[in-house]
Amino acid sequence: MLEARKAQELLVKKIAACRTRGFLPTELLDLVEKIYTRQLESRDQANVPAAEAMDVADALQQSQGAPLVERSRFPFDRDQAVALFHEFLGYLPSSIPALAEAAAIISKAVEDGRLDLDAAMQAHLNGDEAWFSGWAKETPSAPRALPMLVQAAMTPSLERAALNLAARTDLTKSWPHGHCPVCGSMPIMSDLREKEGFRYNICGFCHVEYHAVRLQCPFCLEKDMAKLEYYEAKEEPGVRINACKSCKMYIKQTDFRNLDRRALPLLDDLESLPLDVVARDKKYKRPTLSAWGF
Repeated sequence: MLEARKAQELLVKKIAACRTRGFLPTELLDLVEKIYTRQLESRDQANVPAAEAMDVADALQQSQGAPLVERSRFPFDRDQAVALFHEFLGYLPSSIPALAEAAAIISKAVEDGRLDLDAAMQAHLNGDEAWFSGWAKETPSAPRALPMLVQAAMTPSLERAALNLAARTDLTKSWPHGHCPVCGSMPIMSDLREKEGFRYNICGFCHVEYHAVRLQCPFCLEKDMAKLEYYEAKEEPGVRINACKSCKMYIKQTDFRNLDRRALPLLDDLESLPLDVVARDKKYKRPTLSAWGF
């Protein structure tokens, strides 16, 4: 996970690249830039337990695939998350009309008590899409608005907790399991690093980056090369789709080693959105949604 100042510099460059390409509305890119900037500013301000104060899986449990801390009880800064939720909700009215409409509905639900933010945050911890599906019906113009806001608000302190927890394990040691060694969630992106092309997966929940087996499906762990395929596009240099015929899922992988670029996974995911269209046309699915709700 990049230090905040370096990540901010990359954010500005990658948002500018997205604007140049023109496949996403300017208002949506403005929203992403504002939210991500505030997330980076807030990460080191989050109040989360120190690594040594957390109850984690022991070495034997880890060797058998247990994450350090189950996602459902992952520590985060509730007060910061609530404040950021309201701040980010206030950004939506000036964004695209669909989000502005959803913001009005969500704001009213918070005011009249129908929307319990503690329940929403626990639903995110639990990965409970069924809980959010009911709210998707209430905001049909932007069904992912609420989970995006909750995730965005919790992200700084979840990342801070993950960075603390990383001190309790070795993320450079190849992890052979289909989930994050820190929280147990599935990866959102992969990145090839160093001259040897070591593969690092990026967790879709806590955003920790961990060394993984390169030639296998990151989800079902398929290693038969006849069942693993990839797709590239000239318009997306340095990014490709790694797809698995066994589980019909895919992940996008960046390889910027020979390009004048650096990885910033949540923005690389956004910038390479056209590749998701390619994967869906080939009937593949991604198990983890973009951090931005689409």
